[in-house]
Amino acid sequence: MSNNEAVKSPDNEYKKKLNRIKSKICYYKKKPQCGGVENDKERKEIIEKLETYRSILKLSEAKIKEFNRINKLIGRDEFNKDEFLNSIQI
Repeated sequence: MSNNEAVKSPDNEYKKKLNRIKSKICYYKKKPQCGGVENDKERKEIIEKLETYRSILKLSEAKIKEFNRINKLIGRDEFNKDEFLNSIQI
């Protein structure tokens, strides 16, 4: 796989989205290494939403893998992960 293909790989896109969420959580939790902001009620709500979103992404990744495994067993096409990732806006 060339470098260009690796960059466009759905797994890499998925990891980039998770890393973006992780960075935002770090920032909103006011961790010094992230240049964090003041922690107040609004920030806590944002952190909670980001952590929920990250959990959903991780769960969806597991479900996609299981879905593809079943589809291979019954001879259907795999789930189009690119379309799924492109539908998620961060």
